[in-house]
Amino acid sequence: MGIIARLATAVAVLAGHAVAVPIGTNAQFCEEDTGVCYSEVTVGVAPITWRIAIPSVEQGPFDVLLQVVAPKTVGWAGLAWGGGMLYNPITLGWANGNNTVGAARFATAHIQPEIYDPAAHTVLKGSTANETHWTLTTLCQGCSTWIHNGGAKETLDPGATAASFAYAASAVPPIDPTDPLTPIGIHSEHGIFTLDLASAKSEQFDSWVSQLKVV
Repeated sequence: MGIIARLATAVAVLAGHAVAVPIGTNAQFCEEDTGVCYSEVTVGVAPITWRIAIPSVEQGPFDVLLQVVAPKTVGWAGLAWGGGMLYNPITLGWANGNNTVGAARFATAHIQPEIYDPAAHTVLKGSTANETHWTLTTLCQGCSTWIHNGGAKETLDPGATAASFAYAASAVPPIDPTDPLTPIGIHSEHGIFTLDLASAKSEQFDSWVSQLKVV
């Protein structure tokens, strides 16, 4: 099977609605060195930890702090903000040497997802990779709202105590780990989870972002 066919197959599987459902247990995690506090959940075979922090707002759109912690055996990991792989932003992350990369995609069909310009990812302090794990800490601007199929505008509810997200991951890195625009291959695990966004809110969000921005 050629590379284009493999990529199409990967997205077809990712975009399907029949996914595994490893709902993890929500918790709050606060970094000792930065003081940033996230709502977190750990799911999957790998497993992968997903952490989210948002500003103290009553409605969207809003910026999001996302932190992904994965074993080095994870080649790439992706989070779909609308709870499914079609018609909502997908944040991708992977290791690149001692650093990590964040990228945005958007799928409208069972094909390789398109580059998604409305969402911008800024890689922040704490994004590292070592012999055992990689960590991506990123500010996503444009991940909390999107246009769904048919033109309807969707927005994350910052007061949701069980917001639904979908994820996928692969043991195989992207074709060119140095390039945020690189295609990805087929996943080795996928599923959905819920996260407490209400507990992810903080009045300190803006100061946290300023603190984490790489000078």
